[in-house]
Amino acid sequence: MVSGAAAPGEALLLVLDYPGLRLESRVEELGLGDRTGLRQVQLLRAPLPTATDPAGHLAELLARRPEGQCRAVLAYCASAPLADALAGHLAAAGPRPPVVVFDAEPVTTSTVLDAYRDTLTQLGARAAEPEAAELASLVDRPEQFIGAARRNLVAHVSDALRSDGCEPAEAGVLAVALTASCLDWLTHLLVARHVPRPEFPGPVLNIVSAGTPGGDVRVSCDRTSLLRDPRTREATLSFLAAHGALPTP
Repeated sequence: MVSGAAAPGEALLLVLDYPGLRLESRVEELGLGDRTGLRQVQLLRAPLPTATDPAGHLAELLARRPEGQCRAVLAYCASAPLADALAGHLAAAGPRPPVVVFDAEPVTTSTVLDAYRDTLTQLGARAAEPEAAELASLVDRPEQFIGAARRNLVAHVSDALRSDGCEPAEAGVLAVALTASCLDWLTHLLVARHVPRPEFPGPVLNIVSAGTPGGDVRVSCDRTSLLRDPRTREATLSFLAAHGALPTP
């Protein structure tokens, strides 16, 4: 994926594809930059945005955009609501770019709470009922949710480290480092859960794999290979061409 400063007026393909380990293929594997002449720019890169409110989070993402004209926005899975909101924001100052999302699914309260429970499981812990109830009550207050999640996760990890013989002070420092990526993911989901629909709606294509419900175009492949399947690439290119997103020869 290309990085660094963009030339003035360069045509951009903005990408929201959450980093981290996963079995599923990635947007960059479609190779769209090489086939379109658009410069592909991944906005979700380290350090990840930290704002828990949608407006602040979008502002952080937009600040990573190099100089040039955004011709389209692409997003995977839970990042889809952010892509639509990002395109809507860009429409306030110019043409609204088309959006292509892949295996997009709604991010709900259950999505956020399930992600927290999954995080605890990965850390070898389990939320007591008061902890779970507190977090469920805070989903609509993202800043407070992240504060409570940080406190709880650090406590769980610190306890586990001390049980393994780690000194308390060292356990606390390590726990903060070990839980940082988990909190980044929860922040991402919370923002996707609360981001409002854009004031300037526009064309959106949802390409899904065989096991994902809904969608506009279905590719008969499993979820892990959707973003390396040539049929996904062709559907994306056809949609972008139909909406004038591709540079003219």
